Amino acid sequence: MTRKEKTHPSNRKARLLLAGLFLAAVAGKLYYDDYMARQPTELTAFAMGSYVEQTLWGPGREQAAEEVPAAVTELENRISWRRGGEIAQINQQAGKEHVLVCRETQSLLEEMRALCKKSGGALDVTIGPVSALWSFDDSPSLPEPEAIAQALPLVDYTKLSLDWEEVWTSAPAQDGAHIDGITRAYTVQLADPAMSLDLGAIGKGAACDTAIALYREFGVTGAVIAVGGSVGLWGQKPDGKPFRVSVRDPAGTGSLGVLELSGGFVSTSGSYEKFFQQDGRTYCHLLDPRTGYPAESGLVSVTVWCPPDREWENPGALSDGLATACFVLGLEDSLPLLEAYGAQALFVEDGGQITLTDGLSGRFTLREQDPYFGTSTYSVAVVSLGGGPDEA
Repeated sequence: MTRKEKTHPSNRKARLLLAGLFLAAVAGKLYYDDYMARQPTELTAFAMGSYVEQTLWGPGREQAAEEVPAAVTELENRISWRRGGEIAQINQQAGKEHVLVCRETQSLLEEMRALCKKSGGALDVTIGPVSALWSFDDSPSLPEPEAIAQALPLVDYTKLSLDWEEVWTSAPAQDGAHIDGITRAYTVQLADPAMSLDLGAIGKGAACDTAIALYREFGVTGAVIAVGGSVGLWGQKPDGKPFRVSVRDPAGTGSLGVLELSGGFVSTSGSYEKFFQQDGRTYCHLLDPRTGYPAESGLVSVTVWCPPDREWENPGALSDGLATACFVLGLEDSLPLLEAYGAQALFVEDGGQITLTDGLSGRFTLREQDPYFGTSTYSVAVVSLGGGPDEA
């Protein structure tokens, strides 16, 4: 017969105390982990001639934020005509040979060529011969009319050839053998030796596409990336609230108001970004590919929102290209284009009129500051993409 040992009351209390402390520690760790997951990582760098501003939440956010500036620089090297990448090679081989490019460049050019067509040439990625005549930086200059007239026939997106073919490839495997298979080789060519590509109108939006692709790869759950006038909104914020995007006031350095959005991409084109004055006239950097001169559409800025969950490979670049095309087209002629892409826009006209497409109604809050011009007040209207305007 065995005797059952009795637990001393003080030992039982000690064990209960230790168990309580352990549970409290676990609960504290879980609370701390949850708290830290809700804290954003913020990083500002410089790439593509602009500040690259990032705010990220969730796992992998620190590593993703650190990777983005280099990825944006790599993109710039590939798509800038000033660098030695694929776009520069296409320009160098214009009228001569097809240039082999990566799938990402081919995809970008395909979607932008489609936008050129749908916009009636208000955006044209072959604007290089005309844009090369203009300077809006340190030494602004007004080109001679004869030079513009000679360059205009070279601006023609229909002469941009995109092709691909299936090729047999063989790659070494880790065990020393080879892996054989069929892959696609993508090629691009410009028809005329004097033609050239200039993707400046879509570069910042494309940078946002690049960043968000990295956020997906690293498991980031929510993020905001701003490059110049383009903003990418990824995932969700920890509090579940909409993303808030400030729209710049074209008349100053402050904010015109705030857009509250669920995600997607936002890009703004404005005449205030780069301009010079000569002989009493103001010339802005937003060129009309159809005339060779700065656009005169009665607008001072256009902000375009491409909503999330659409079947585009380059939605950031698309928002950037749409903003430029809409600025060139003007408000009325932009509406069918926006409808075709399922995009929304905010237009600001010369006299301070603000017009929202109906998909932004209720998402935009006007600033509570001084009026737009002197003692005047803002006038805000909402226009349906399928109909006429209604006062907001």
